[in-house]
Amino acid sequence: MPTTDSRARTLMLIGAFSVIYIGWGTTYLANHFLLRELPPFVLGSLRFTLAGALALTWVLASGQLRFKRSDIGGVFIGGLSLIAIGQGALIYANQYLPTGMVAMLYTTLPLWSVALEWLLGERPPLWVLCGLAIACTGIVLLMSNGLGNSASSAQWFAGATVVIATLIWATGAWLLRQRPAFSSSWFGLSLQMLIGALLLAIFGALHGDWQKLDLGSLSSQSWLWMAYLVLPVSLGVYPAYFWLLREVRPSLVSTFAFINPVVALLLGYLLLDEQLSTLAMLACVITLGGVMLIIFGRR
Repeated sequence: MPTTDSRARTLMLIGAFSVIYIGWGTTYLANHFLLRELPPFVLGSLRFTLAGALALTWVLASGQLRFKRSDIGGVFIGGLSLIAIGQGALIYANQYLPTGMVAMLYTTLPLWSVALEWLLGERPPLWVLCGLAIACTGIVLLMSNGLGNSASSAQWFAGATVVIATLIWATGAWLLRQRPAFSSSWFGLSLQMLIGALLLAIFGALHGDWQKLDLGSLSSQSWLWMAYLVLPVSLGVYPAYFWLLREVRPSLVSTFAFINPVVALLLGYLLLDEQLSTLAMLACVITLGGVMLIIFGRR
């Protein structure tokens, strides 16, 4: 019979996966509304500056201010790959692509995770390889359907940016797993967010976003969406995600990428009147089926 500790760990795993599945699945909708009033990289920079500052305040208030030299590399890896690039690409692409399509493109994350594990010497089972092939077919079909002849160069660039960003995210997640745990998980999280915010601010300066900023004109709805991204999402999802990276394989943690599209597509359909053609729906089913094979092959 399972022990009390094993049952508690199982419940914690279920809870943590539920948090990242739902929390990041709603991020696409929040970004959609915020992008109506905020430039993309300014949005990301403000979100993670506020979240990082709140996390740092909690660290100072609770006496968790502990840091060692080995934390430095992890802080920069997480800030660059997971926040500045991973989230920055998502927000940028949200300007040009439907929320559901951006979410579907993020299903490439577990594909990269499995590919990295294979490249590093851990040959995946046959079912995982079949899942990789099927999911890649679905992604190509989705891109060709959603970004057909009428698609602009900006849309194609946004789609390609997301796929590249998922590769960088997967690499960063793998590297973080190889490093020693942070002396203080919340202090490490706060520094990653603040570094990510700084990098996003630099991206915004290069993109010309800061010249378009007018905080005084932001609606109360936008402030509520920002509060949602800062509090339950950034300060709830990221701690769960980083904890899971220590507990299970990165390829399993990255399965949030195939639940998020379901949440995003449903919300886009219900609240944004986004439509998907029959071919696009088929591409979604094929992609999700491939990723599910990867997950079951990793059990």
